[in-house]
Amino acid sequence: MTKEEAKKRIDQLIKEITYHDYLYYVKGEPAISDAAYDALVNELKRLEKKYPELKRPDSPTSRVGGTITKKFPTRKHLVPMLSLDNCYSFEEMKEFEERIKRLIPNETFTYLCELKIDGVSLSLHYKNGILDYAVTRGDGIQGDDITENAKTIKSIPLNINLLTDIKLPTHFEVRGEAYMTFKQLEILNKEREELGEPPLMNPRNGTAGSLKLQDSSIVAKRNIQYWAYELLIYDENFPKFETAEQALNFLRECKFPVMPYDEKHKDLNGVQSFYEKWKEKRHDLEFPIDGTVIKINELRLREILGNTTKSPRWAIAYKFPAEKAITKLQEVVFQVGRTGYITPVANLEPVLLAGTIVKRASLYNFDEIKRLDLHEHDTVEVIKSGEIIPKITRVIKELRQPNAKPITTPTNCPVCGTPLIHPENEVGYYCPNIECEAQIQGRLEHFASKSAMDIKWLGEKVIEQLRKANLVKLPADLYELTYEQLINLERFKEKSAKKLLKSIEESKTRPFNRVLYALGIRHVGTVVAKKLAEHFKSIDKLKNATIEEIAAVYDIGFVIANSVREYLHNEKNWNHIERLRKHGLQFEMKSEPKPEVIEGPLSGLTLLVSGAIPGKTRDEVKQWLQSLGAKYASGVSKHLDYLILGEKPGPRKVKKAQDLGVKTISYEDFIKEFNIQV
Repeated sequence: MTKEEAKKRIDQLIKEITYHDYLYYVKGEPAISDAAYDALVNELKRLEKKYPELKRPDSPTSRVGGTITKKFPTRKHLVPMLSLDNCYSFEEMKEFEERIKRLIPNETFTYLCELKIDGVSLSLHYKNGILDYAVTRGDGIQGDDITENAKTIKSIPLNINLLTDIKLPTHFEVRGEAYMTFKQLEILNKEREELGEPPLMNPRNGTAGSLKLQDSSIVAKRNIQYWAYELLIYDENFPKFETAEQALNFLRECKFPVMPYDEKHKDLNGVQSFYEKWKEKRHDLEFPIDGTVIKINELRLREILGNTTKSPRWAIAYKFPAEKAITKLQEVVFQVGRTGYITPVANLEPVLLAGTIVKRASLYNFDEIKRLDLHEHDTVEVIKSGEIIPKITRVIKELRQPNAKPITTPTNCPVCGTPLIHPENEVGYYCPNIECEAQIQGRLEHFASKSAMDIKWLGEKVIEQLRKANLVKLPADLYELTYEQLINLERFKEKSAKKLLKSIEESKTRPFNRVLYALGIRHVGTVVAKKLAEHFKSIDKLKNATIEEIAAVYDIGFVIANSVREYLHNEKNWNHIERLRKHGLQFEMKSEPKPEVIEGPLSGLTLLVSGAIPGKTRDEVKQWLQSLGAKYASGVSKHLDYLILGEKPGPRKVKKAQDLGVKTISYEDFIKEFNIQV
């Protein structure tokens, strides 16, 4: 077989296998036997092995995995990938509808009702009909690029052009849910049992863990599934759809796996009927669902309604009732947070609930204690709110002990004894003493946390030890710790002291947005901190901004803006920021340094290498080419002059270069053509 004949046969095999994958994994209607299917795949593997340069990025053989990913790079979502607000009753659904009608009066709309799969949200980007990359939700602003793992999900089309002739947008995004069936979880848990590993409690945990595995060949064996539920188009020339229902039908035409159970309803009676039906039938499904998703069907109205910081205003998750258990209250303790907020927490007799042992439940605030009429040692009903957070829903008063005393609101801070305050228009009680040991502890724990400064070896116990030794009170004190101070503390040895000091020093490299979050400004989470840092670029510009300027940043608003300005204009806070700045923390966004221009035989050329170069690591190859005057590219693009092919070049990069008209050249020919001395 000639190379040209091999190419034609590879193209034919890919088209046939792709079609049979669709029939089997999406339609559930296999047309050939497993043996016949395996024969096609094995033939394709043999041809790709013989002619590796002919392997296409959309080849079905990529579904078996084999790629090892040491670290998943992050990608920013083109449109924020927000989570949904939840509701648990028909009354709350009525409130949702009332909010919609207030925002879009005089508009008529319909509801699109879907099942809420209990899996992992996954975004797929297609360029010219071919899967380009796949990203997890992450924090909603950016997620992890898990493209190689996503390719192992056989119901996700790799090349839509092989399945349909309909016109496609040049670039579009499909959002959906990756999930594991109950049967697959059972298989996985049997394997874990044989390896002596604990079983996974639910399919969602199995899915999340599988998609972040470093070896895609293992992911391929997990048989993860996918349902598509949303389409985003980034092609101005492609006609717009009027409704989400039309968009889902388009995805079906593109051969995506779209759940067949969605329904359109004109009012809440229809919505409730859909909800009740699936509340009863959910156990008949082979995959987990924890509720229904109710969306405004008309896309024009969705644009008008927009989003809050965390959730779209045009959709809500109507969740099923949570699992319940009965247990006894042991005691109520009052926790003091880093802002001084007092949170009552119930300690319970351990009880099994939704697959986990529950020992504690948040009581949220003191109004909740009054609503429950909670007394000492009451027998209580506990649910998992949203099947995640344990919550006391009611007290079984007929089982209450005689003379049981009611749980009352403390008048003083349980840690420092300071009288509590109850701000007007707030349900919470606060300790106003910023010197309170619990607040100091909380602020330090927050500062050192993984999402903030990520100071390893500085956990709760170590912080407590440093505080009690009067070594640390403010985060800036951490950067003034010495080896001599640490080595004299109990349980600290030479190695642990050096590890902690090294981690504290390394934290100085954290970017401005992480430092801003670490300060612990009220209402400023990781997403808000990132938006503020990217917009204002430095702490000084943020401090000098007006409340209106801060509030104008996308989805920030006046509550957060007031909190930020009040914090930065507090003299003690600003003095502390200046101390941190003197210790080298990053209080401005750093721009990427421009590479030094070097004149040499490769000046003016933009190059990229794919595959191994004998005797050189990847970094050494990059530095070598730059030392000869070349600009080294981060990826294949139309601006690339040459893609240099080493041993076993990436077929995807080669194909992309060919499609863009970029010249490909072997390493040996490149050396000869440019007369490079090796």
